Amino acid sequence: MAMRMTGGQEDRRGAVVSALLAVLLGGCVVSPQPSPPVREPILDGGLVGVVDAVMPFADQIALEGKPGAVTPAEGVIVVTNLDTLDAPVVADVNPDGSFTATVLARTEHVLRMQVKQGELRSEPADLRLAGPSSTEKTLDHLPCLELTPGAWVTFEADGGARDVVVRSGCAEDVSIEAPRLRRGAAPFSVGPEAPFVVPPGGSTVVTVRADGDGDEREDVLFLDVTAPEPGRRALTLTLPD
Repeated sequence: MAMRMTGGQEDRRGAVVSALLAVLLGGCVVSPQPSPPVREPILDGGLVGVVDAVMPFADQIALEGKPGAVTPAEGVIVVTNLDTLDAPVVADVNPDGSFTATVLARTEHVLRMQVKQGELRSEPADLRLAGPSSTEKTLDHLPCLELTPGAWVTFEADGGARDVVVRSGCAEDVSIEAPRLRRGAAPFSVGPEAPFVVPPGGSTVVTVRADGDGDEREDVLFLDVTAPEPGRRALTLTLPD
């Protein structure tokens, strides 16, 4: 004679079966692992200087990053002389975070450095050559003039447009020449194409487009200030390789 299970027995049996299934299936479930954090490279400008050595050519220097200058220690260093039209110099970063880049430059020239690791880059750092074998960190000209972004504008592979907001906290009008490109060999164009004035407390938008012709993948945008104090601000423009 078949035995009939009561409602309570069926509930207990169902609970046991469910528990067994959970144990059996639990071994097959793969817990999602968190992705490692993406670390943007860091360049310690305080560990960068000029090697005091005789170079093969005049106006040639060896820019040296000491061990630990680049973190993580990989990729390349891109060095751009903001006072010439020469193409940027690219040098490998050594396993200890050091590097050496041979650059054509002379006293008073400003060198912009940026670590590149794949599509990741460090924030630009500028050094002025104060003498044959000495450097000094440069400060933004006219600190009351705020740029957003501050020193680097990056584009997606399909280009497009990016706005740079020029905002003045200065007590006087800030007069700026028409924005210009350092080399003009990349597919960038800039507007406005005429000089402009930013009044105290006011702002102006400079638009950079990456939809033209050109084989190079980066350039520098200069905003030349004529008043109240002559000087310039520089923004690196980059496209993916």
